[in-house]
Amino acid sequence: MRSKLFLWLMSLCLIAASSGFVCRDAAGAEPVSADHAYTDPRTGAAFFDVYLGGGHFVVLRTADGEWRRLPDAVQQIWGESEAGCVRINPYWLQPQPFLDACYDAEADELVYTAMFEPSPSGKWGLKTILFHETSAELRQSSEPHPPVPYGSFIHGKKGALMLKNYATGEIRLIGVTGILPDYEWLPDGTLALVRYNEAERVHELARVHPATGETKRLFSGLLRNYNEELGLLLYVHKDEWFIYDYRTGKSRPYRAEEDGRLFARPVPPAREVPPPSPEAFDYAALPVAGTELREKSAAVLTLDSAEVRLPFAFVGLDGETYVPLRPLVDRGWTWRRETLAGGGHEFVVETERGELRLNRANSMALNDRLYLSIDLIQSLGHDARLRWNR
Repeated sequence: MRSKLFLWLMSLCLIAASSGFVCRDAAGAEPVSADHAYTDPRTGAAFFDVYLGGGHFVVLRTADGEWRRLPDAVQQIWGESEAGCVRINPYWLQPQPFLDACYDAEADELVYTAMFEPSPSGKWGLKTILFHETSAELRQSSEPHPPVPYGSFIHGKKGALMLKNYATGEIRLIGVTGILPDYEWLPDGTLALVRYNEAERVHELARVHPATGETKRLFSGLLRNYNEELGLLLYVHKDEWFIYDYRTGKSRPYRAEEDGRLFARPVPPAREVPPPSPEAFDYAALPVAGTELREKSAAVLTLDSAEVRLPFAFVGLDGETYVPLRPLVDRGWTWRRETLAGGGHEFVVETERGELRLNRANSMALNDRLYLSIDLIQSLGHDARLRWNR
C-alpha cells in the first residue's frame, strides 16, 4: 500500500515539475511549490503563488529584497496593475468588495476600488461591466418615457464599456458592446471600438475621442487585427476581408500573403523571476503582513448636506449622471420589488420626501447593481450634487 502511495506521489511530482512545482521527498513533508506570478513594473515588487499541502497563499519580494506573506484571504494575483495596485481575486475577502479588490504593496493595504485598464498614454482607463439590455423594439418606443419593466423583453448579456478620465476622475459610459469588447487605442490617442448598430443591424468600427466623447463611424465589419506601427486595421465584412488604412481613411481588399508581414505579433519575452527553492526557503515561516483594508470611492454624493461615498458612478449615454442605489439604502432609504400585472417587475424606492418607481426607462442595472440618475433624485426635492475622486 505504501509503495503505491509512494509511486502516486512521485508521479504527481513529475507531472507538476513542468509547471514549477518543487516537491520534497515523497515519504516526508507536504509538497510545496512556488511560482512567479507577476512583477509590478511600478513598484518592482515580485509576487509568487505558493502551494503547500492543499493550501494556497501569496508572498512578495519588494524591490529592496524584503519578503512578505500576504493575508490568507489573498490566494491569487491576477497580474493587472493600476497606479501600483495589483488586482487580486476577491472571492475569499470579507466583506465582499462592491466591484474590485487590489493589493497596494507600497502601502501594504488591501484596497476595494473600481479598477480600469490604463490606456497607453496613461490618461484614460477602460472597464467593462456586464448587464442585460432592453430589446431594441422597446427602447425605440414612440412614448417619451415607456414604462419598460425589469425582468422582461431582454437580450442576453452585454457589456457596458466605461471610460475613466484619470485627470478628473470622471467615469463615462461610451458604448454598449459584447461581453468581451473589441477595441484598439490608435496612435492619436483615440479609441477604435467595435459596436453593434441597431438601426442597420450590423457591427461597425467607430472612433471615439476620449476627451470629448465625439464618435465617428469608420466602417462596417468586425475587427480582426491591428498594425499599430503602420496604422492598419484588418477587418471582415460579409465574409470578405479588408484592410483599413487609418492614415488615409481608405479601405482595400486584404491579400492572404500579407498576414505574416503586416499582422504577425511577436510575443514579448516573459519577465520570469525565479523563486527560491522551497528546500532553501521556508515560505510558510514568513510572518503574515499586518495588512489594512481601505476603500477608495469613485465619487462623493452630497445629498441634503450629507456626504455619501460611492464605490462607483458614471455618466450615461444620455448625459445623465447615475449613482448606485445601495449606498442610499444604507443611509436609510427603503426599496421593494413590485411584480407588474403585464409581466416583469419594477423597483419602488421610498425616501423621506417621496417615492420613485425604477424601471428600464429611468434606471440601469449593471452587474446586479441598480443605478438611478441624480436628476431623478432631485425630482423629489432632494439637493444632490456629485464630486468625482481622482
